[in-house]
Order: sequence, then C-alpha cells, then structure tokens
Amino acid sequence: MKRNLGNVAPDPALRRELPGRSPGYHLLSETPSFDVSDCVCHAGVHSPVFGGEYSRVSVSVVLSGAFHVRSREGAALVGPGALLLGNRGAPYEYRHVDDGGDRSVVFECSEALLEDALRSLSGRVRGAGTFEQVCVPASPESAQAVLLAQRALAHGQGEEEAQGEAVLAVLDVALTLGRGGGGAMAVASDAQARRVSRVLRYIEAHVAEDCSLEALAQVAGLTTFHFLRVFRAMTGQTPRQYVIATRLRLAAAALRMTRARVTDVALEVGFGDLSHFTTSFTRAFGVSPRVYRARAGN
Repeated sequence: MKRNLGNVAPDPALRRELPGRSPGYHLLSETPSFDVSDCVCHAGVHSPVFGGEYSRVSVSVVLSGAFHVRSREGAALVGPGALLLGNRGAPYEYRHVDDGGDRSVVFECSEALLEDALRSLSGRVRGAGTFEQVCVPASPESAQAVLLAQRALAHGQGEEEAQGEAVLAVLDVALTLGRGGGGAMAVASDAQARRVSRVLRYIEAHVAEDCSLEALAQVAGLTTFHFLRVFRAMTGQTPRQYVIATRLRLAAAALRMTRARVTDVALEVGFGDLSHFTTSFTRAFGVSPRVYRARAGN
C-alpha cells in the first residue's frame, strides 16, 4: 500500500511549489545573453496548431502535460522531463493531442552565449544546425536540467543571477545530449498520439503505482507489443526508461525539498527496493542520495 507522506508526495506537492499564472508566456529574466520565460498552456485537442520560427537558440524544459512537436529535426510527443530543442531560424509546429494543457520553462540564448558553451564542450559553432534532434527525451541525464528549470521558475522575476546559472546548466545538458542525431521519430496517427499522451499523464499522476509494461499498455488500450513499439517511436525511449527517469527526477526534487528519510522517498516515488534506488540514483546523478541531499543544503 502506498504511504501518505504529506509533502513528499511527488507530483502534486512539487507542482504546488510553482507559482500560479494565467495562460501565456511570462518573462522571468531578460538580459543580452539570455531570456527565461514561463510558458503556461491550457490548450486542448480542439485548439489550433501553433507554429512559428525560433528567433534564438531555444531549450524548453517540459514540467507537466504533453504535446506533439514537429521541426526540421524531426517530430516527437514530449512530456514531463523532456527538453524541447530549437535552432535559431528553424520553423516549428506544436499541436495538442489531448486536453489538460502543459507547462514549460523556456530558455533562449544569444549567439555569444552559445559560442561560449560550445567552446567549453570543445565543439564548433555550426550556425542553424546547433541541435540535431527535436528533443532530448526524459532520462536520468536530463533530470538535473528539469530541477534547475523548476528552481528558475520558483525564483521568479528579477533573479537574473540565479536564472543565469540555470540557463548555463540547462544549455550544457541540451548541447551534450541533443547533438548526436537520431531526432527523427516515426510518424504516428492522432489516435496513437492520444494513447501515448494518456500514458504520459498517467505516469505523471501515478508514478509510485503499477507502471509495468502490461499496466501502461492497458492504460493505452493496446497490446503490450504494439504499445512498446508505438511508445518508443513517439517518445524516443522505452516505457521503462521513461518511468525510471520520472521516478529519479521526483526523488531528487523530494531530497531537495523535504526532510523525509531516503527510504521513504524511494518508496514514495515507486522504488520498492532501497538498494535498487540507491544504485540507480548514484548512476544518474554521480553521488548517492544522501550526498546529493547534503550538497543541496537540505
């Protein structure tokens, strides 16, 4: 039985820490090197397709909800934990395949900042081809970027120094993980996209419950084989990879934001075995859960 630990409960509790805002783009920081915006969307399946062109290099960290994105680098269904990548001057198209809306923190970078970041990675500026993928799927490697985006959002307006630290860290993750190609994902029907979106929202709300392949396939209304193939084609990862990434991201946030015991955190986000949690967390974040909490000052 899932235990109620109050403010440790991963998804609802963490979202309550975020400021409530009306739909639209809310500028948090604006400097010559970067802009940070809180994008709150209440659009649904009957909303029109939203399109445009990226004016600067952009990394959007998805915090909640799900939507479909298409650009010249590919197409994907993105959900919480994903990093949506945009090259300067590149066209994009967003559409919603279900209701419920979504929320992202959008980091836009200047060319000078991008050059500095690429030099630090021993890379080379390639103009409009900075990113070779449409997104970085949710993964343990992207979890830290999501936490930094949440922190940037919590700081709000007028906190350029804190926002700047988040921009640099998120850009580093995006450039490291988003320049290897492989961003073009299989085209799926609207019906398939709705089924996968339903699963993403289910995982977001029930991550500590049964998220086995069989259970998620039932949520999608597909056979396990068909579900596995469609989910991977649309998100770029397997259901298990997505579930583990979500659990680790929420565990890291709980370690930062609460004083709950590590064992309780592990159980609350869905790890039934403390040893497995510790091993998975250490592999993802480079330190044990206890060291991670200590470094976060909690």
